[in-house]
Amino acid sequence: MITSTIYFLEGALSNAATRSIKGQVYDVPRVGGVAFEVEAGKDTCMILKHKDDEPIDRTALEAAVAKAGNYRLL
Repeated sequence: MITSTIYFLEGALSNAATRSIKGQVYDVPRVGGVAFEVEAGKDTCMILKHKDDEPIDRTALEAAVAKAGNYRLL
């Protein structure tokens, strides 16, 4: 079964930033899909799709986000 896990990134990110992050996050093992919800004045919501019995390694995810630029998970 496929499930969603939600993470938050600091700040309201631009389209260019979310594209950059998405490119890096797809390289994290077990990530099947990435979507973002961006609202002005709020932290960015990142929604990851993956199999429910295969959790995503937060350390690998943090490294991918950092590799995309000066961004960080909350």
